[in-house]
Amino acid sequence: MRSSVDEQAEPLISPADEPLLSIDEAPPDSTSWIPQTHSPRILIGILFAIVFTTSFGAFLTGIPAMRLLEDIACHRYYNSLEGEEHRGFDEEIDEELCKGGQVQNQLNMLFGVLHFLGPIPGVLTTIPYGLLADRIGRKFVYFLALAGLLLSGFFNFTVMFFWKELPLQLMWLSPLILFIGGGEAVIGMIFYAIGCDITTEANRANVFLFGACAGLAAELFAPSVASALMIRSPWIPLIIGQCLIILGGSFAIFIPETLHLRISPASGMLVKAPQSKRDLSPSGKIDRSSFYTTVKSKILDSLQQIRSATSVLNSLPIVLLVLTFVSAPFAKHSVDLSVRYISKRFSWKLREAGLLLSLRAFINIILLFAVLPLLSKLLMEYFNFSSRRKDLFLSKISIVVLGIGGVMIASPTIGMTITGLIVWTLGTGFSSLTRSLITTLVDKQHIGRLYSMIAVCETLAALISGPMLNGLYSLGINKGGSWIGLPFYCLAVICALTAVCLWTFGWVSREKVKFGGRERGEMPYGDEYEEAQIGDFALVDAEFDDDHVESGFINEV
Repeated sequence: MRSSVDEQAEPLISPADEPLLSIDEAPPDSTSWIPQTHSPRILIGILFAIVFTTSFGAFLTGIPAMRLLEDIACHRYYNSLEGEEHRGFDEEIDEELCKGGQVQNQLNMLFGVLHFLGPIPGVLTTIPYGLLADRIGRKFVYFLALAGLLLSGFFNFTVMFFWKELPLQLMWLSPLILFIGGGEAVIGMIFYAIGCDITTEANRANVFLFGACAGLAAELFAPSVASALMIRSPWIPLIIGQCLIILGGSFAIFIPETLHLRISPASGMLVKAPQSKRDLSPSGKIDRSSFYTTVKSKILDSLQQIRSATSVLNSLPIVLLVLTFVSAPFAKHSVDLSVRYISKRFSWKLREAGLLLSLRAFINIILLFAVLPLLSKLLMEYFNFSSRRKDLFLSKISIVVLGIGGVMIASPTIGMTITGLIVWTLGTGFSSLTRSLITTLVDKQHIGRLYSMIAVCETLAALISGPMLNGLYSLGINKGGSWIGLPFYCLAVICALTAVCLWTFGWVSREKVKFGGRERGEMPYGDEYEEAQIGDFALVDAEFDDDHVESGFINEV
């Protein structure tokens, strides 16, 4: 039910300056009554406004939707009973009565299936819609994806509003609507594409970082506002949130089509790219085929690239780090589950438990903008850590903290559980730190292939993590007692396995290696390019230029 721009989202497309598909002719200029600017700063501000407003609306709907679904499942359960426990559809049922195993198991089944089906449209449509965005423009695909997302939300609202006549299981059909535009995955892809169009390589990372901050700021305030509004009715924040998503999404009308825009070095404003750059495909050939022929060709090329992308897995250190990304979807799905878990185990109302999401966002902001930068500075300036050694060290700390937090959340006391939630949040920088670390292991030419393998790993984990955690929660509810914390024990086990991969990577990286026929001793951690070759693997046929960009690839020695 929740749609948001993930605070630690990574680019779904390569942040290249050139479009993926060639365009024979630039779109003709058109006049519009809507004011549009070509100032990169103003456009970046508009993007931040979109991220904040839509994220605020999405977070505003999360807990109220969860409460409505719980209330509907509760009414259906008590209506099926006979005798004194029977409650009619029109009778009010206290929220505390909805924390029973039968009601919660129905919710676990509902959310588990939704978590499995939800990512599928994005997985299947990201490439075609990405090609379309590079063919006819970013905005058309963006508004198409926004329309699909809103229609899917409206469909779910309809099921909840007419719950007396319609079964909740109809919500499992809502992911089908996301094939219109591709849903959140495509919207995220378009945001990164527009961001790449209107920024330079030098400030691109900072722009994406502040974009993540805008999403965190929304998460900081929205759950508290939703909890206050839910006192009257959960429908109030639900409707307001949907309106904010529409409002925030519509801000994109003030952004011009950026497909052919590039920043002028002279003026710093966005100007149309030269015609020659539009006509050249990445291969350097003129592409005059029809769109459908191009899509077919591009999909075949993508399948070839996927096969070739697995060649990065010839390196044991890279395999070890890629496997660590399995933990990210489990941690993500644990967030919503923790709200329902605290509500049931400690008899909190959902709107009260939802306030912990604001606490989590606050800690996350401190972590990203104070704790991690400070630790990085201390390690590099006072302990002489190199960048890579620093990332590995902080990654190890983060995954251990995540595991400890998971165990503490499963504790039987509310104080220890909240403390565990805080500790767990302090480890959420793990994914970004590990991504930074693994990027140093390949040359620039093969980073796209590496990210493809990471995306595959995260996608497969996302498909199983939601159903698995909800299934374990149902099992824990049925067994009772401390078993109710089973999904968080599972999270701790996943973190432990991830830690094994990290420590094994650290051990392998210190083994003697061969590089260009020369023996090397223990590998010092550093940012020099040749240190990217670790373990019993190295780049072959390497020819370095002044920037240390090589023409070889990772192969087993």
